[in-house]
Amino acid sequence: MWTRDDYWLAIHFKLQLYEAMGEAFQRLVADVLMAHYQDFVPVRPSGSVGDHGNDGYVRSLGVFFQVYGPANVQEREAARKAHADFAKLRRHYPDLKSYRFVLNDRFRGIPASVLDELNAMQRETGIDCQAIGAGHLLGLFRGLAAEARTLIVQGVPGDLPDWIDPRAVAEVLEHLARYDAGWGDISKRLAPDFDEKIRFNGLDGFAADRLRSLSYQVGSVDAFFQVRDPALAQAVAQELRVLYAKSQQSIAEVDEDAAALHYVWMIKRIIPPDARKRPIVLKAYREAAETVLAKYFETCDVYDTPGTSGRTA
Repeated sequence: MWTRDDYWLAIHFKLQLYEAMGEAFQRLVADVLMAHYQDFVPVRPSGSVGDHGNDGYVRSLGVFFQVYGPANVQEREAARKAHADFAKLRRHYPDLKSYRFVLNDRFRGIPASVLDELNAMQRETGIDCQAIGAGHLLGLFRGLAAEARTLIVQGVPGDLPDWIDPRAVAEVLEHLARYDAGWGDISKRLAPDFDEKIRFNGLDGFAADRLRSLSYQVGSVDAFFQVRDPALAQAVAQELRVLYAKSQQSIAEVDEDAAALHYVWMIKRIIPPDARKRPIVLKAYREAAETVLAKYFETCDVYDTPGTSGRTA
């Protein structure tokens, strides 16, 4: 479970990623990789020779890193650099087994042309070639010991402001509330067991209809996690599993409306208190909360799954 300090450390690191470019970004990446890999070796350019496309490597794994943090990412230039530095590495490092092109995409996602170039290089050479963006770096940072994270961001304040919501779910809620996902994936077909799970849990009427409707929007949640931090999805799942367990303790299962009461109980507690002060903000956050709940209903993190609990249909 994340603490308020964990949240604040991550906020500071994300801000550094947004602001870092050039050598500052390279130093930040090196700090994370040195904390993550015991034998990571950062490489500094040497005069006119340069770094041969190598900004650091993990000797035991044969993994070499090229770090690129421009002020503004230009797709063609980023793809060209990914290719050129890989070619340099192949010429100068025969022990190259894996290539990581670290790009500061500032949580916007790795450009398709860069991914296409890396895939083409991998097909041509058989060497594992992958991109690492800001979301991946944030995931690595969150996996570090608290002491290492504190050193990287140079400390955190003793107290968080009252309006800060340190929960993992808060990040995805804010994103969904701010950006319109439109109609969602209208071509989506519900999983065969989706309605079975609805019936198994005794959901009907309003709650069942909302889960079906908002399930067409869960693609926006998945897209957010892919760009921001895939590990965040598991943190949110754990928070919602705990929340559902608490709802079961608070609401008697013998109540004929127990399933619907669980739904409303969880939605009310997912929405941060600060969002309830203005009706227009509350409406956006309520739909965001329902979309998140629909996603984790699909993945069986909330409510019971047929065949895995004592509940009978």
